[in-house]
Amino acid sequence: MMVVVVVVSMIMGYAWHFFFSGRETMRHTVSQSQIQLDTRLFLDNLEIEMASCYAFSEVDTANKKFAFYAFTFTPPHLDDVLYDTTGTPHSTGKDSNSALSMVKYEYQWQTDGTVLKKRTPGLLKFLQEPMNFTESTPTDVRYSTMQKTVLRDIADFEVKAYSQKMQRDGETLNPVIAPVTADKINEAAFIVLRIHTKIDEGSEKRRDEELDIVTKFYSSVKLAEVANPGHFSSTDSDGRF
Repeated sequence: MMVVVVVVSMIMGYAWHFFFSGRETMRHTVSQSQIQLDTRLFLDNLEIEMASCYAFSEVDTANKKFAFYAFTFTPPHLDDVLYDTTGTPHSTGKDSNSALSMVKYEYQWQTDGTVLKKRTPGLLKFLQEPMNFTESTPTDVRYSTMQKTVLRDIADFEVKAYSQKMQRDGETLNPVIAPVTADKINEAAFIVLRIHTKIDEGSEKRRDEELDIVTKFYSSVKLAEVANPGHFSSTDSDGRF
């Protein structure tokens, strides 16, 4: 009887060990998959917004936040940009009232580990220096004012801005990339964003769920300026209509 009890106890012990170990592995796998899914959805949505990015309005590395202006799918007619309501052409100076229908996106990391997204529709007076953005009625309900949490369990949220220009070396044009300071944010062509997601299991000493991703996002307008130096359009911030 004693031998049977010992053998059965050992077998039951191994069975419980394998059961709880398998359950913990499954829990970890599901949690890790959820982290990857949430981050992928966030990056996909941000990529769509950045595809219509006109310019960056702020990149604050120290406070872990950035913001940019993006075109909407229903922009105003060019006449509304170049002329006032009486048909008089706007000036092309730094006091110009020429405005583009835009939506401003803002992303900021919070101390509780979440990332807050804010969307504001408005008009961007793109020739003024600095550019002047004022909130207005959206051209489409898809761009109405909104604020929500888009990421959770974020241990670190790093963002840096860079400029990119073409430098001629004989017959060859080479890209020159340099960091951009806050006072020259209008020169930024792209940002580099690092998202470090981590769930700390604490004193239970379980395996942590962790994901670290670094991605580059370009402003479509700035990229066009870099790729086609010397060209201009009616929405250039230098006013060369």
